[in-house]
Amino acid sequence: MASKGHGDTNSGQLPPAPAYSEEVPPGHNAVYPAPTVVPPPPSYLTPSAPPDHMMMPASLEPLNVVYPAPTNPGFPPPGYVTPSAPPMMPAPFGHPNAVYPAPTNPRILPVPPGYVTPPVPAMMPAPFGHPNAVYPAPTNPRIPPVPPGYVTPPVPAMMPAPPPDLRPTGCPPGLEYLIHVDQLLVHQTFHLAELLSWEVRNSYNVKNSIGQQVFLAEEENNCCNLQCFGPSRPFTFHIQDNLGQEVLTLMRPLACSYCCFPCCLQDLEVQSPPGIPIGYVVQECHPFLPKLTVLNERRQPQLRIKGPLFFCSCCRDVTFEVKTLDDSMLIGHISKQWSGFLREAYTDADHFGIVFPLDLDVKMKAVLLGACFLIDFLYFEERKGDKKH
Repeated sequence: MASKGHGDTNSGQLPPAPAYSEEVPPGHNAVYPAPTVVPPPPSYLTPSAPPDHMMMPASLEPLNVVYPAPTNPGFPPPGYVTPSAPPMMPAPFGHPNAVYPAPTNPRILPVPPGYVTPPVPAMMPAPFGHPNAVYPAPTNPRIPPVPPGYVTPPVPAMMPAPPPDLRPTGCPPGLEYLIHVDQLLVHQTFHLAELLSWEVRNSYNVKNSIGQQVFLAEEENNCCNLQCFGPSRPFTFHIQDNLGQEVLTLMRPLACSYCCFPCCLQDLEVQSPPGIPIGYVVQECHPFLPKLTVLNERRQPQLRIKGPLFFCSCCRDVTFEVKTLDDSMLIGHISKQWSGFLREAYTDADHFGIVFPLDLDVKMKAVLLGACFLIDFLYFEERKGDKKH
């Protein structure tokens, strides 16, 4: 059977498909003709792809991709004014968003213009025991109230502690303050009870030549010794530095203070640190002159202290000379300074000055400080005690 052909094809069209034999059963190795594609007309232009900035970028992480907001080109036009929102109708009564006006009290008149609210009156304090009660600060009945115009005394200047690495070999801890000083001022603290002839524990402030506090000395004693033995009482002095650490301990046993008993004269032991003796001050037996001997830790004599024959301390200083053992060289002195008529007449608060060589061993400087306390008790506390009695 002859195949059927197509007529003449126009220019630009595909050739006609060949005819197939009818002997091939449908669905068995059938070859179907290719679909006819109508070509575009000659004036057709393929549309160009949109620019890259208008393409949505590929998402490598779909969950974290942020896309720009779509824009409408040409809107709004220049000069466009957004219309204001129309007034909203208030929520009906009972609605959750309803706003109600503040309730008014018909008994209270409206506030006129320029009205000033009066100040709040003072409130009555809450009664005792109320949770809001405010109680005044507790007062100490033993401390009298501060009088008007009272000025708090200034805090004493402290001598700075020298570096520990500059402490020489053999210097007890705490005595490095004495390395660079050649003069000490010892001021006894005034106690009001002394005006009533009541003996109290002595305390002293030890300062350097420019008034900076170096040590603080406090006497340890009981009332029985204070009132029964007076200036001849045994005592223990604790001398602390500016950090509150005890650097010196002075111990004086009970002994006779008169030269007619040479077997039991005064003896002062100086310890630094506490428990370790570094020197002694021993009273010498002499019928007229007050004499003391300064000993080292092995009780070997090092210096000698000699006082005046008469103790005339009115308007002048009383000086005790510090000499070598052979009395050939004067190396320093301990002087009881005149501190005013009222203080001298009615109190035991004495002022002393100690002068020694700068290169003197710090242990001997500490022993001379202890000798100053012993001189005060031997020759000045007793004289004032007799005067008060």
